[in-house]
Amino acid sequence: PIYFLKNYVKITHPLKGLIPFTTYDYQDELLTDFSDYRFNIVLKARQLGISTIVAGYAAWLMLFRREKQVLVVATKFKTAANLVIKVKKMIKSVPDWLCISDIKVDNQASFELHNGSKIQASTTSKNDAGRSEALSLLIVDEAAFVEGMDGLWTGVKPTIATGGRCIALSTPNGVGNWFYKTYVDAESGENDFHPVVLP
Repeated sequence: PIYFLKNYVKITHPLKGLIPFTTYDYQDELLTDFSDYRFNIVLKARQLGISTIVAGYAAWLMLFRREKQVLVVATKFKTAANLVIKVKKMIKSVPDWLCISDIKVDNQASFELHNGSKIQASTTSKNDAGRSEALSLLIVDEAAFVEGMDGLWTGVKPTIATGGRCIALSTPNGVGNWFYKTYVDAESGENDFHPVVLP
């Protein structure tokens, strides 16, 4: 994924428009972690481009692997949908000769490739988010701010039990929430999550 993103993907810059995706070292390390560990939890500061690198990983996974199911969950539907849009823009920026699977179904907050890979945005206010089908990758954006994340995790965990992956990322939001407990337990080796801190 590192080589793919650095060489063939473009991202949208607020002032410069479409630009090559020049990743930082810490983003490359995250991509390696996403490949090496099934469960990753990222405690981060704001504006580090972490959601963008997560979108890049999802784009690579969907484009070069068949039948991958990706679910993006966030506190607000718009936040989850924005990450899906980032993935879509990245795939559309890939040169034609490398785009081995193009977009078959295209909706506002979801799309599907001809190779069967799909991505969908969901809000955590739906108790059934992610319960219906086996997931290849679950992305939880701003996980520390998600109300009812304990219940959502209980419901969605069986859908990734067959080899699916999870990336939970968030800025801090006090103690006692699912993200806090999961991160602390990950640091002490009490769960399967690989902890990463990016101050």
